[in-house]
Amino acid sequence: MAAQAVTGEAILENVQVIRAETPVQFVEALVAEHSLTAFRIAYSILRNHHDAEDAAQECFLRILKHAKRLRQVRNPKTWVARVAWTTALDRRSSRARTAVNEAVEEPLVLAQIADKNLAADEQLAGKQLQGLLAQMIAALPEDLRQPLELSTVQELNSAEIAEIMNIPEGSVRTRLMRARKLLKEKLSAVLETKHG
Repeated sequence: MAAQAVTGEAILENVQVIRAETPVQFVEALVAEHSLTAFRIAYSILRNHHDAEDAAQECFLRILKHAKRLRQVRNPKTWVARVAWTTALDRRSSRARTAVNEAVEEPLVLAQIADKNLAADEQLAGKQLQGLLAQMIAALPEDLRQPLELSTVQELNSAEIAEIMNIPEGSVRTRLMRARKLLKEKLSAVLETKHG
């Protein structure tokens, strides 16, 4: 019983501290906790490290502009992800208008960590497969690629992806299923032609 009272008091103190924070401190806490998520989402759309960094910074500037409304946010992680998503989409559309023939960096969808226990040829085959899979993911239609990247790279659930993309949760699940099925078919076809 005493432990419950202490826990309740600690929660009450925590709520009072959160309410006492200034909007700038609240945004600083959001940056500390969600900056990597904002960068990854921006990168999944922009496919350029520097543009993604700029978009992530712009995301938190937009959040700071609306600092007075921060107390109304139910899920800060999803909200930051949504702002990062729209910021990156805005940046991509403005970049497309200004620089039509700009070269874009290769996507780095999968981490390339060398396993010391594998032979050199096995490591090379693994890197080739990762490269092939990254190219296949990049070639997916945008409406399938974006939810797949949010699901696999950001590890967001269907409800969070639906809120970020502003589409129904059922549509997210359908798009994820279609993207995975399409990738499986393409990968099977490529492996069959190489080995069959």
